[in-house]
Amino acid sequence: MTASRETSTGREWRLYPRVPAEALNGTGLPPIVAQVLHNRGVTTGSEIDSLFNPSLHDPALLSNMEPACQRLYRAIESDEIIGIFGDFDVDGVTGTALIAQGLGDLGARVEPYIPHRVTEGHGPNEAAMGVLRERGASVMVTVDCGVTSLKEVALAQELGMDVIITDHHIPPATLPHALAIIDPKLDDGTEYPFPELSGAGLGFKLVQGLYDLVGQPWSRDLLELAALSTVADLVPLKGENRFLVKEGLKELSRTRRPGLLALYRDAGITAESVDVETVSFAIAPRLNAAGRLDHADISYRLLLTRSNDEAEKLAAQLGGLNRARQQLSEEAYNAARETVSGWSPLPPILILEGEHISPGIAGLVATRLVEDFYRPAVVMSRVDGVIRASARSIAEFHVGAALSQCGDLFVRHGGHRQAAGFTMHPENLPQLKERLGRIAADVLEKCDLKPGVNIDAEVSVASLTGETFRWLKALEPFGVDNPTPVFLTRNLRPIESRLVGRRGNHLKLKLKEGGVVWDAMAFRQAARWVPDTRSLDVVYTVGTDWRGGREMMSLRVMDFRPSVG
Repeated sequence: MTASRETSTGREWRLYPRVPAEALNGTGLPPIVAQVLHNRGVTTGSEIDSLFNPSLHDPALLSNMEPACQRLYRAIESDEIIGIFGDFDVDGVTGTALIAQGLGDLGARVEPYIPHRVTEGHGPNEAAMGVLRERGASVMVTVDCGVTSLKEVALAQELGMDVIITDHHIPPATLPHALAIIDPKLDDGTEYPFPELSGAGLGFKLVQGLYDLVGQPWSRDLLELAALSTVADLVPLKGENRFLVKEGLKELSRTRRPGLLALYRDAGITAESVDVETVSFAIAPRLNAAGRLDHADISYRLLLTRSNDEAEKLAAQLGGLNRARQQLSEEAYNAARETVSGWSPLPPILILEGEHISPGIAGLVATRLVEDFYRPAVVMSRVDGVIRASARSIAEFHVGAALSQCGDLFVRHGGHRQAAGFTMHPENLPQLKERLGRIAADVLEKCDLKPGVNIDAEVSVASLTGETFRWLKALEPFGVDNPTPVFLTRNLRPIESRLVGRRGNHLKLKLKEGGVVWDAMAFRQAARWVPDTRSLDVVYTVGTDWRGGREMMSLRVMDFRPSVG
């Protein structure tokens, strides 16, 4: 890639080389779209077809699916209670709701259990196993957790519960003795065609497998829950995940769930405008806020309630929790950023603890640190003498695998490439810092750890309209491994600027190119604006705004600088 000078954000602009015209022939795509696909390594006809026409795989291809479904079927037939142990983030909550709804529609008696983030932490715990058994559960299904929970699964079995684990995290060398372990990353000689499902996505496969067994069609509104999870959990948006999100977004735009409709109203969004961006920045943060500051059961009930009155109350509660979360995370992040800014030189992985950081916002702080310093970040808090941590990472560093190499230091841990977490006793912290630091140094030794933005093509804004824009929309959903296309346009003339947002930290622009004016939004970049700037080079993505029921193209500014020449 061609790199250009840094801007005031410290980000380097990296422009993909233009693909020769002959390499783009035969695709049938607009040149800009073909360039974007080429940048992502999608070049053959089969790869292009798979991207635009994703499909579901047979759930029976997952190891242990058959015994799991057979046991659930027997439980339904004999009127047993099926416990569902989830997790407190969006992935776990939606997965718990998805399995509860899927089983419930077949007449199952279900007993959900979502742990409290602060008092219980991630994954099954011994007290929860006892509670589920006391509530009558004779079968327990885990969602988004359990593959590392050897003691807890053993206890559940001793108490008389058959355990079915559904977990998409990296399995340890020694597995729990469960009735069935369904994990697409399981190394047992079989290979599922798509190992990158989210926790709820895997829960969907379990429900799909059960419905195949009984010969009934599953409800398409289950895709709503799978899509929320897949977007929020930062799993690759390719392969089977593209189907779940693409079809799930359609269902979310016409949902009949009272809870989601109430949440839309509280967030100020319309059903037809729901896309990956609204899920990421409006819906998922509200669903996550419950587990961060209160109890995730609030979000679970919102997803499954059939009462309009209850839905309104729960949505308002989530809105309030989300606003509180925003304030707390901003304060914690500012303190963490000040701390890291004082480190010289910066280590290859940022590991820090702060008195203002609670377990519920540690992941948010880690995410912001990764964005600003382009280093993997581990952010810790202490509750009742135990360290709980969230980790976020960059493309070059698999943080879930790194934590697995330190597994002997944790009470429990789990994660994947870009997000992970653990619980640990404080006395192991010095050893963890040393080992993680060494792992990160080895992996990142030859990497240029400088924040940058990869630009797909230099274009005129006008060239992105019409057929090209329709094809770009068809590339959605965007996310991990299918990033939103990024473009560079030089010499745009700002004819209007204003600061927006409750704290005035966002910048709204009107940018003129030729005789056309484009709306543009630069989030968290207001402080960089210099009044009376006459011409800008702008790096951006294209999105849509809804006005009067019409969909209008707009620009989402990632970076900008005054034009030269």
